[in-house]
Amino acid sequence: MHLPNQLRSLAMAGALVLAAATEAPARPLTLGEQFALRGYTGAAMGQVLTGIVRAERVGVLTNPSSICASLVGAIGAQVVATSKAQDAFAVAALAKPEEAAAAVDAFKDRDAVALIFGGQVPAEENYALTKASLRALADANYGGALFLHLRVWVPKFAERAASEDRAIAAYLAGKQNIFTVTVDVPNGKALVHRVSFAEPAQRSLEVLHQVAMNPTWLDLFKRSL
Repeated sequence: MHLPNQLRSLAMAGALVLAAATEAPARPLTLGEQFALRGYTGAAMGQVLTGIVRAERVGVLTNPSSICASLVGAIGAQVVATSKAQDAFAVAALAKPEEAAAAVDAFKDRDAVALIFGGQVPAEENYALTKASLRALADANYGGALFLHLRVWVPKFAERAASEDRAIAAYLAGKQNIFTVTVDVPNGKALVHRVSFAEPAQRSLEVLHQVAMNPTWLDLFKRSL
């Protein structure tokens, strides 16, 4: 599949989510299936951080929800299994935005920081944690790679934060190493993107890699929409 088609798939992602809401309701995921979905997804994200971003030392900022914990655990397992660094993986679970600055300070020397905000936490709380994390990263002028979870990218949390905070806007606009993963549901693939906020609207600059989703992973993802 050529790059323009891949980018069109990204543009369709939001429409697919909305369309899913109008179809016959799928069988809801059990909590165990939610964890299993995050196991598949987290393993893929860990592979992105180590194989595509090539980070040896990864820091994750997340919330305290159990679903995000399962995703972060899967990411960490992949990073630890792949990286040669003794302190390959570290996590800060933020209960409130005020905790972001100290967490970023502890992660400022790491190769990559991932913002993993989703799970059972309401969207506005996840947005507040995202915004605080981005402001702390901007204040620290963090130069390592930044990875945005699908639940941060699709609702445009970073773009919104940039529109509300000039320091965040300037930081993101000048940063060339921001990455995310989206899902091309019709083709059953997870797509790894390098993204930009320089316009300042968020956009995909290039699709770096594709991961074929096995039927179980894809079915769990579809039912989660």
